Amino acid sequence: MRGPYSQYAAPPVYIYPDRPKPGIRFSRKELFQLAVAILALSGALTVLYVTSYVRAGFFLGSTTLTVAILFGTSLVSVATGVGLHEIMHKAVAQRYGYWAEFRYYPMGLVLAYVFAFLGFIYGAPGATYISGNVTREQNGRISAAGPGTNVVLALLFLGAEVLVINGLPNLALFLVVQQAAFINLVLAGFNMLPVMPLDGAKVWRWNKVAFFGIIAAVVAIFAAAVFAGLLYL
Repeated sequence: MRGPYSQYAAPPVYIYPDRPKPGIRFSRKELFQLAVAILALSGALTVLYVTSYVRAGFFLGSTTLTVAILFGTSLVSVATGVGLHEIMHKAVAQRYGYWAEFRYYPMGLVLAYVFAFLGFIYGAPGATYISGNVTREQNGRISAAGPGTNVVLALLFLGAEVLVINGLPNLALFLVVQQAAFINLVLAGFNMLPVMPLDGAKVWRWNKVAFFGIIAAVVAIFAAAVFAGLLYL
């Protein structure tokens, strides 16, 4: 029996999970809301970049070109840091046979713009909802998949940054990969805070070794990147 309709509510809780199927399955509603969340949060991050870079006299050609590059930088950072983060939650949950879909938070997206104009970025774009009798271990693994993906992506973007510096000196491309690495590391660290409803609280309940392992990876990568001059404090 289905309960009353809600924009955010998951379907009725399934006592027994479905048989896991290959691949990742999306609904049209989910894809629409994920796209809206990514584009809206990218816009908020662009506002933050414009108010900081442009006011500091940082230009890449014309103002229009600078804003376009900053939006592209924001889009890559958010699509990977938030989009792939949520998709990996979904992928692991579906691998266990559970229903899992992303839903956006309209008010969280609006507040991201408010904070961006104040000089910092904080937003709650949405979350991946999971329905089923999820065990503590499964919940921990599902939660760890998001920050873990951010850590891997940060390493990939830092590697790309090294290639740009040594082989293809391009300021716009350098900005894209550097900021994408930074955003992914920040999101990994922030989401691992052991406070509900963040991922870290669920990973902490499941496995302390996994919790400290992800934290240690974030700190080590960030410290090494700063020492190598790839990121700046």
